[in-house]
Amino acid sequence: MSHFAVAYGLVASFCFFWIPLSYFYFEEIEEDQPVGRRLLAAFKYTFFFVLVACILLLTGLFMTPNQHENRDLEWLRKVLTDLEGTGALAFVAGVLCLVGMGVLVFYAAPGLSILPMHLLGGLKSSAVKLIDINTELAANREQQNDITNRYQPSNRQISEQDREAIRKLSRQELLLQNRSRIAQRVRDSWANKCHWIIRPFEFILGIAAASLTALLITSIAVTTIENLTEGVCGAPCGYILTHSTLMNPLNRLFLKLSPFFPVDYILMLMIIMYMFLATTKGIISIGIRFLWVNMYRFRRAATQAQGLLAATMLLMLSLSGLCYSLTMSVAPDYFMFGSQKYCNHTIVAPIRDCSEYPTLIIPCHIGAPEDLCTPTVTSSLILKIILGTPSLGIAFYYTQWVFLVVFILAFVYNSIQGCRKGFGVDLVHEDPEDIDDIESRSLLGAIGAMSPDDGRRRAGRRGLLIPGGEASYGSIQSMGPGIGSRATPMPNSSGTGVTSRR
Repeated sequence: MSHFAVAYGLVASFCFFWIPLSYFYFEEIEEDQPVGRRLLAAFKYTFFFVLVACILLLTGLFMTPNQHENRDLEWLRKVLTDLEGTGALAFVAGVLCLVGMGVLVFYAAPGLSILPMHLLGGLKSSAVKLIDINTELAANREQQNDITNRYQPSNRQISEQDREAIRKLSRQELLLQNRSRIAQRVRDSWANKCHWIIRPFEFILGIAAASLTALLITSIAVTTIENLTEGVCGAPCGYILTHSTLMNPLNRLFLKLSPFFPVDYILMLMIIMYMFLATTKGIISIGIRFLWVNMYRFRRAATQAQGLLAATMLLMLSLSGLCYSLTMSVAPDYFMFGSQKYCNHTIVAPIRDCSEYPTLIIPCHIGAPEDLCTPTVTSSLILKIILGTPSLGIAFYYTQWVFLVVFILAFVYNSIQGCRKGFGVDLVHEDPEDIDDIESRSLLGAIGAMSPDDGRRRAGRRGLLIPGGEASYGSIQSMGPGIGSRATPMPNSSGTGVTSRR
């Protein structure tokens, strides 16, 4: 159990101390603030997480586990006896697993539905993207020309409403020009030119991801249903499955591959990595939210450090929840006993002989004799958590149902959205408000650094110059923040008018 203590101890230390400390350290960044003061403030807020960890440990130490003395559970009672002395750490691990199951529900379940769709759909063509952006840019300039043309014949003063409209359109034009340059660079890059080579492999990965998703969801659904009829003692035992009777595809596949080491280990690694990628995809697509409040969004070169730290904690917790999901739902017989088998034919107790009955040599399961099958360390820990605290086992079980429901809802939603907008990923078109916010941080700063000559040139392209070459009243101010502050508005000879385009 030393490996278990070290592994979950490290997870708990990162979740309750190191990651919160780093998070609040970045939250306390202020200009000219000493590092010592920032660390002191970060420690002050981290103390709350340390206090929660201490409360959980004390609860585990003083909590009396359910011994199930009125039930015939000799094999499971042996598991409890073998793991004596780890009750407090097991309780903390159980709480971490439960929180991790919540992460799987809200991020991995949507990720499992959207990841295969995006792999199969592929990215939007760079050439098509460039055409769309240029079309939007042309429409933007046309709107600006329509506004300016209304004032050219009569030389009237630009109204405040139209000035604000031109300011917004000018800002949007800068952003679209930047997107057009980026899209053109991507279109002309060697990576894009070679994308047709990668696309077949991407499609194959999409098919593999869709197949693996179908296997995972089917296995979880089969085991969850079986727990209602084939459990050891139902809810009082935390819905522990005695043995699988229905067709669990992944459980059957693991047992078939177990004699061919290391093929079963490779499949296990693939499932773990796929669930990790699906969770990551869900976090990137949904963002980190608290109820309806969107706290952090994930964008290339534009994600806050606090968001990355929060995502790291979520991914760590998801792996804790995955321990329960793999062991008790995906392939319970294999993850509890591996490739172990036993003879289910007794001549004279306790003598067993299957030399003439090879079909009675079957894989180990919880209902097997406890002296013939040795459970894995991970399954022993999960069983101790569930048997010692059945309420956690019940929460684990019903979380699996929520996982299935969320997956179905996310699959339906993503299918409808994919049919409407396409299944490919395109951040610029999928979430323009966030992209605008990212680009405006640098672009609008650059606008403020423009010289008066730059502002006059941009005004001249819209026909907002007086005969002497200076910008008319309100014209340069309408170009965007920072331009008007560097140029003095000068009325034309009529006092207020706007002259025709030159």
